[in-house]
Amino acid sequence: MELTLNQEFLTENDCYKTGQTIKPRGVMVHSTGVAQPDPEVFLRRWNAPGVEKCVHAFVARDRAVQTLPWTTRGWHAGTGTTGRSANNTHISFECCEPAGHTYQGGTMVGYDVEANHAYFDDLYHNAVALTATLCQEFKLDPLAPGVVICHAEGYNLGIASQHGDVLQWWPKHGVTMDQFRQDVAQAIEDEEDDSMTQERFNQLMEGYLAGQAKLPPSDWSQPARTWAEEQGIIVGSDNGEKHYKSFPTREEMAQMLYRSRQAQ
Repeated sequence: MELTLNQEFLTENDCYKTGQTIKPRGVMVHSTGVAQPDPEVFLRRWNAPGVEKCVHAFVARDRAVQTLPWTTRGWHAGTGTTGRSANNTHISFECCEPAGHTYQGGTMVGYDVEANHAYFDDLYHNAVALTATLCQEFKLDPLAPGVVICHAEGYNLGIASQHGDVLQWWPKHGVTMDQFRQDVAQAIEDEEDDSMTQERFNQLMEGYLAGQAKLPPSDWSQPARTWAEEQGIIVGSDNGEKHYKSFPTREEMAQMLYRSRQAQ
């Protein structure tokens, strides 16, 4: 999951100053409801007292910007401190909409799907990547009911105010929230398959060395091996196995050099 994630906390926003915390149990996806692709515009407007809304991040076409600590209680599912219950449970982010359209009664007017398809694909990729990262960090199952939802779904569940995002936009590009949840789950699976922990590396290395130890030596080294064994430089293990295809440790190298010197 490639994602450029910057951090610009809205320290002047009353939500940030309140400093209430949550234990995240989900992620709620919003869109800004205005044709403005630059998250910096929102950061300037929202980083002030008296703004009774605040999300944890903004997702743009080329990056995401974290605006609250993930465990800070946001004001995204309703107004200020009295907002709906999703404020107590869900991390939130706003998706920045491209330029060129307006709204009438919650409906996008003049939105050019074909012209904005590349923009949407880039933003959608970042939204998937951010949500997958958050689900991994807080051990959330994106496919579990009520975990990864949009604002409109939150309203239908009775945990968010009456907004239609992101269902007024994403379906225009053939994307449903069910597809989004599946894509987040797939991103997590792909990341886990690609991850290499120290424990996993040790297991793989142990198996590799065990396999190498069982390989027979090459014919071209026969004279050197015979000499080294006759001189007592290479003795082998207790059962006589020489493990010629294995890597020598520094201890073993030192021992062989010592025996070579003794044999002179």
